[in-house]
Amino acid sequence: MYYAVRNLLNSKDYSPIESFTLPASQPLCGPVPRYLFASRVGPYLEKSTGGPHSLWKHQSVALDHLGQGMNVVVSTGTASGKSLIFRSAVFHRVLLHERDRVLVFYPLKALAADQLRGWRMMAEGLNLDGEIIGRIDGSVPLKERDAILQRSRIVTMTPDVFHAWMMSRLAIAEIKAFLRNVGMIVLDEAHTLEGVFGSNFAFLLRRLMAARKFLRSDEEEDNSIQFIAATATIANPETHMKALTGLEFKVVSEQQDGSPRAERYCAHIVSPVGEEMLLARLIHLSLLAHGKSGGFITFVDSRKGVESLVRASRAELEQIIGSDAVMPYRAGYDSRDRQEIEQRLQNGTLRGVVSTSALELGIDLPHLLVGINVGVPPTRKTYRQRLGRVGRSDDGAFLIIAPSNAFTRYGTSFREYHDMSVEPSYLYLDNRFMQFAHARCLIDELDAMAAGTVLPTRVHWPQGFKEIFSAAKPGGYRPSEFDAIAQLGGDSPQYSYPLRNVGEINFKIAIGENADSFGEANESQALRECYPGGIYLHLARPYEVVAWSTSAFQPYIKVRPVQGNRRTRPRIKTWINAGITPADLLEGHILSGETGFLAECQMQVTERIEGFTDMQTGEFRDYQELRQRNPNMRPRMRNFRTSGVILCINGDWFRHGGTKEFVANRLLEVFCREFSVLPHDVGASASNISVRNIDGRGLRMNCIVVFDQTYGSLRLTEKLFLRFDHLLDRLAVAADSEEGADRERFGEIVTRVRDAYAAFVGAEVKAAGAPEETPLTGFLQVFTRGSRVCLRERGVISTDVEIIQPSMMDGQLMYQVKCSPKYPNNQGIAPVKRWVNAGLVEPSANSAEWDYGWWNMATETYKDPPENTDPPNAPNEGFGS
Repeated sequence: MYYAVRNLLNSKDYSPIESFTLPASQPLCGPVPRYLFASRVGPYLEKSTGGPHSLWKHQSVALDHLGQGMNVVVSTGTASGKSLIFRSAVFHRVLLHERDRVLVFYPLKALAADQLRGWRMMAEGLNLDGEIIGRIDGSVPLKERDAILQRSRIVTMTPDVFHAWMMSRLAIAEIKAFLRNVGMIVLDEAHTLEGVFGSNFAFLLRRLMAARKFLRSDEEEDNSIQFIAATATIANPETHMKALTGLEFKVVSEQQDGSPRAERYCAHIVSPVGEEMLLARLIHLSLLAHGKSGGFITFVDSRKGVESLVRASRAELEQIIGSDAVMPYRAGYDSRDRQEIEQRLQNGTLRGVVSTSALELGIDLPHLLVGINVGVPPTRKTYRQRLGRVGRSDDGAFLIIAPSNAFTRYGTSFREYHDMSVEPSYLYLDNRFMQFAHARCLIDELDAMAAGTVLPTRVHWPQGFKEIFSAAKPGGYRPSEFDAIAQLGGDSPQYSYPLRNVGEINFKIAIGENADSFGEANESQALRECYPGGIYLHLARPYEVVAWSTSAFQPYIKVRPVQGNRRTRPRIKTWINAGITPADLLEGHILSGETGFLAECQMQVTERIEGFTDMQTGEFRDYQELRQRNPNMRPRMRNFRTSGVILCINGDWFRHGGTKEFVANRLLEVFCREFSVLPHDVGASASNISVRNIDGRGLRMNCIVVFDQTYGSLRLTEKLFLRFDHLLDRLAVAADSEEGADRERFGEIVTRVRDAYAAFVGAEVKAAGAPEETPLTGFLQVFTRGSRVCLRERGVISTDVEIIQPSMMDGQLMYQVKCSPKYPNNQGIAPVKRWVNAGLVEPSANSAEWDYGWWNMATETYKDPPENTDPPNAPNEGFGS
């Protein structure tokens, strides 16, 4: 298949705009450290690698550091034999220390399943029973897990199952016995331990260490856990690992990498904008028609895109090589489907696979010779990982299908992009919502072990965690901003707070409530992939979404299989309610002037799906009409509080002609590329924006917003405010790479934005004329009667309600609200009235539907307080948006 792709690229139809060859390299070797000969590991390594000096250099160096008791992070290239390092250290430890247990964390189930084979092969080579290694992840039945912990000395796990299953069962004897004796922890693919997932995992590791220290508190000698981390791509590995664990690490770097390399050919294939998937499909067909051996892997950065590409090619592929020779692969599949695809990839019967990032990690797939990426990978770390999937056993090729300016628009060539160092890995340990979730988990775990309610010492907790821990304890003072996430946690915080997102629920996807689920999606994914009435693709097969159920213990989405090629596309509107009042601004981050302002602030984001378009007929199906016939066809919303950056520029030139949308989209692109932020972690909007100004009055501004997609915010967009001038420089470089009229228009827009920004100056957070924030005794500001607002249920799911009246009940503000009827009014069922806590009621996306007013608590009537007849936060019309 490698020669098939080279021949293809020599044709005039697919000639690359840029290409280069990464040459093969020879190995550099080092000795097997002598301490390993105290166990069977030393002789095994000599025999299996070819002699006493046949380890690759970085393997020898890393094992030597581990023998000295250091925590070690190995940061070398893909396919450089990092697994042999930590397997050797682990087997040496369990052979010499009978009580010791070892935890091996893999970030994905697919990787854990693949690596288990390597563990058992080495165990066999050491004449050890294969049962010494056990695997526990979501695919292992609950009834089998305790037995695995009892008989296995080495257990591979995903962080997710350790968090949800093991840490929620610390009262169980088998769990405590295993955790007490953990002496070593392996962290594979440590570059994935960043962002939301990595930050959650950092808290999980600290909770693990706290539990182990308590369980070993009766022992005189406190032997600390030794950590081994392996990653192919990470910047500043020592700093990152210290933030992740709170411990010091010794680094084995890429400069010490002694592994050999096969030759790899890299090329940028030009595709017109919007036709990347079509070109990938044509290349698939050509490779399978002319390549008689080997396979390919294509990466697409969306779950729906993966399914759509395979489905579009299926009929033509069947004519060439038979059915199911190319399969989709992504997160959200059940264990049976996932294992079947993995087995076929391993034995070579699957000629091609189209995948999200789920297959970019260190799974050994030696027959894959060609890699294809639809678009430029979102980060250079991602690029390095995907490049490393191909050409492991022989020469390989990696193609990027993207428009001609895909690299030049960011001021680089493809080769320069390849040569650039990878981005830093970010952890957001100061996020208060994340801290609260883990404080709830820690409190539950301490209770399970009868360990008291005092925050454990000898663990390096992030700044601010101590205060959040006190607020999360029973009887502690909990600020109202944590009410929603506290409600979501319920009585099982480890299950209710997943590691890969905070404050969001996960839906199971099934034929019915009691049927086995065959997939899952979080709320953001559900809005885009499996909305009511739409077509959901699973293993490239179509299902129609029948209904959402959020009232069940496990929220689920009901689907039914359908025939044909019907496709749908959702119409999602985004609204932003933000403010630049002193209470809204973050760290006083605002620059302003007569030309506008730039500010980082808190905001509420509402995503609402209005309906969907049938792609065959072009007809738009509006939920307002559909629900009259079927009550399950209702608009769905995702409502979440977060932070972001607002850019407001006064002037008709910015407001009209699509300029705002253009600036928002290009600014988002260059921001993500420059600061290694994944596109799905941030969003942008240029319409439906409501901003409260510095005097507290509501305005609708001609502005754009770039915001965190994460509930509670990790402040990923802070750098957009702090480095805005640098991003303007990048946009100017991108403008120069455009051609024709686009270049002139783009350049003019960047110049005018720069001129407006140059007039901004730092503003006092307490601006002159801002109202004093003194409390008014006996008065509250509440929603007025008839306001259409959002009622938050089960975390961030929201439904529309109408305010009837407020009232004080047991010292808490409550609203009587009118809920939309479950069934159409023409069926004779009236809207439901109910009382709800005011903390669950939020402004709706459309600021014209609600208003604030003063309310006298003593008389329970709407009434302005003396000498204050203008509610400071009432929305007023200002500049057009």
